[in-house]
Amino acid sequence: MDPKINLEEIKKVAQLAKLSFKEEELQTFFEDINNIVSHFAKLEELDLENVSPTSHISWSTPPTNPDQPVQWPDYQKILERAPRVSGNYVIVPKIVDK
Repeated sequence: MDPKINLEEIKKVAQLAKLSFKEEELQTFFEDINNIVSHFAKLEELDLENVSPTSHISWSTPPTNPDQPVQWPDYQKILERAPRVSGNYVIVPKIVDK
């Protein structure tokens, strides 16, 4: 592995972030960070010239329900629990001004 980021750079970033680590932890970060950078280098080798950036997005239509009123079989139970009712309607506080 050819390190892209050296140990001194990692120590400097840790110091700037006011983080302190043991030498073994810094060595682990050094290896992990360079492994991650190596993976990105491999991704840069891929030929993506003819691949759309949005090629993986699904354009399928989400399922919807028809906007039609239906009779609720136990609507009396809802009305019994509502704080305010008028006839067969639940009264709710106004939340949007004109």
